[in-house]
Amino acid sequence: MPDIDTTAELEGGIARTRLGYAAIAEQLLAHRLAQPDLAPAGDNDKTALSQAFHRLAPVFALDHAAAAGEPPRAIIAVLAAGLVEAIQAGASRILLKSASGALMPLGNGSEAGDRSGRLAAEVAADGRARASSNLACAALTRQDGEIVGVLTLVDKRSGPFDEDDLVLAAGVGAYIAELAVTAGLLPWLAQGVRVVPRPALASAGDDAPAKAAILSRILAIALEILAADRGWILLYDPTMDELYTALSEGLGERELRIGAHDGIAGATFRTGELTNIPLAYQDPRFDPSIDWQIGYRTRNILCAPIFSADGQRLGVLQVVNKQHGSFDTADESHLRSLASQMGVTLDYTALFDQVLRMKSHNESMLRSLTNGVLTIDMRGEVTFANQAALATLRRSEGELLGQPLMKVFGEMNAWILEAIDEVANGRAEKQLPNSEFYIESLGEWVSANISLLPLLDSKQNAQGFMLVIENLEGERELRRTMSRYLSNEVIDRLMQDSGEALGGTAQTATTLFSDIRGFTTLSEQLGAAGTVSMLNEYFSYMEDVLTNRSGVIDKYVGDAIMAVFGLPFAAETDAQNSVQAACDMLQVLELLNTRRAAAGGGIIRIGVGIATGTVIAGNIGSPKRMDFTVIGDPVNLASRIESMTKLYGADILICAETRRRLTGTPKMRRIDVVRVRGQTRPTDVFEVLEHRAAAWTPALDKAIAIYEAGLDAYLAGDWTTAQERFEASLRLRGEDKAAELMVKRCQRYRATPPPDWDGVSI
Repeated sequence: MPDIDTTAELEGGIARTRLGYAAIAEQLLAHRLAQPDLAPAGDNDKTALSQAFHRLAPVFALDHAAAAGEPPRAIIAVLAAGLVEAIQAGASRILLKSASGALMPLGNGSEAGDRSGRLAAEVAADGRARASSNLACAALTRQDGEIVGVLTLVDKRSGPFDEDDLVLAAGVGAYIAELAVTAGLLPWLAQGVRVVPRPALASAGDDAPAKAAILSRILAIALEILAADRGWILLYDPTMDELYTALSEGLGERELRIGAHDGIAGATFRTGELTNIPLAYQDPRFDPSIDWQIGYRTRNILCAPIFSADGQRLGVLQVVNKQHGSFDTADESHLRSLASQMGVTLDYTALFDQVLRMKSHNESMLRSLTNGVLTIDMRGEVTFANQAALATLRRSEGELLGQPLMKVFGEMNAWILEAIDEVANGRAEKQLPNSEFYIESLGEWVSANISLLPLLDSKQNAQGFMLVIENLEGERELRRTMSRYLSNEVIDRLMQDSGEALGGTAQTATTLFSDIRGFTTLSEQLGAAGTVSMLNEYFSYMEDVLTNRSGVIDKYVGDAIMAVFGLPFAAETDAQNSVQAACDMLQVLELLNTRRAAAGGGIIRIGVGIATGTVIAGNIGSPKRMDFTVIGDPVNLASRIESMTKLYGADILICAETRRRLTGTPKMRRIDVVRVRGQTRPTDVFEVLEHRAAAWTPALDKAIAIYEAGLDAYLAGDWTTAQERFEASLRLRGEDKAAELMVKRCQRYRATPPPDWDGVSI
């Protein structure tokens, strides 16, 4: 990647703005939220979001930490860690200039000799931030433009460093530069008084001009009443622990910055007491460098602290050089009164700042909502619309703001205005679920849930209304997509669920496996194209049958189908639904085979195995591909039981747990006791015969009863009795592959009894 550098925008922007921990904390958080792992279009992982807020929390607390006396060096560490988190860099390093101009790592006594050395030296020379593929460097530039070091970042996790990263790093570097001086990390640099360019207004919505006009008027009155030559209003900057001239005479577009504990102003601020110095140069607290920097001669000084209503020190009001003589007690009284008036003014402007911030914060929250939001004043005109509302109404902001609501929605939607009138009269919110409104310009109907809320002041007087539009078009599209895979009942539950159902859970479910018998031979007869056509036709029929019984197709494996009943939400009827679905599959298969036979196609035969038990369900796979599926012993058991259908000549086999959970009484028989591979405990296996109910006879009932009696004797080791009953059942039923198998086993065991018989042959 080519090197990136930044020039004027850094020098004229971040380096010249007033420093504030809250501002840089917001910038760091905004930058972090824009990273790929947390971007709105990404997966928005909840754990990563929580970690980001946790790691940036110390930056948001820096205002309080500084006020509580947190050492500047500790604050530097917090800012550096916050920058690493915001940019998602691997690490950061701070290099400070020594008296000789060499860059020395903070906390290390050797010169910077690693891979960042060359790039850092270039940045330190001209102050322009630069980046290579895995390295970024930004200058540590004080507000007066002096470069005191370099901040380096390495190994960004999501790709190369970009210009936004450099701008943010330069902004943080401005803070670290000032803190390094305050912390005494640059002993070669004199602290003293500084005269720097006055920062520009923060924004067009700032109330600084109004505040400056009021303060300027008070300062002018002070100079006139006290007959002083010049005056300064110095306010406290807790970020830098300095006093700066918010308004001054004789400094032009510059501002004076002094330590909050330095000089006469610092002493007044620190003690909270008025200071009257008749001979400035004879007072050891006076710093003559102020005069040297601004080209002035101070003779006498009167300085009063400025307090807020709650007694907090905000700064000082200082006037100098009384025209005739020195300042007296009457002057002191006047200055105290004027300083008190300034405290009131600053309180009001601070409150106004807070209101503006709250307004901006609330509007930002509303703009970020996925639901459309409109606010309407008492005249019925739109005063605010977020992006979601603009998208839903297909309008631009200019087409909505200031427009009557009737004009926005049109006469076709007059019911919305009627609903607002009801809210206005009742002072209570109104819900309008599953509503539709018409967009005349496009000739479209929009489905939405609409909520109307009154906006009340502290005295419960109506100030307007808020209209919230939840667009249902996306939900309907999602339903159409999901209906290809899930039943309507499951979709309804998923739409209501918080999403936890798709995470990893252990729950009881019923698994169904089906397989086409003789598929290899059939596919050879049909050829490749015929096989694909046959499978698509067969799967289409079977999918409808399974989803109609609340089953979820888990996967197709060749010619096999795996379906699950009870996911993502379990029900008491899951086992019953699975058995009914299996019977439906065989009945529908007869219709399909009739159709295929008429077209000259081959006959399809299937076997079905069903098992119930506790499975683990969730999104399983790699980050690039995941499937919502189930794993566990019941899944393996269902697959093994399905493979046994060929052995017993059965169409449907189920396990004992599935049989126990049936809510109905389908026709079936216990066919054997088996122990499948991978499991230690045996299980009863039942053959479901309900799909043959149309051809049922009393002889079949008798044959089943005799077979189950023979199975009881077989399990008890009475081979002779068992063989007799199996043969009797075979005579009644005719073709019974299971009875034939059991007769052969009894003959074998009569000749050679098995040791330690537990009733299990498989």
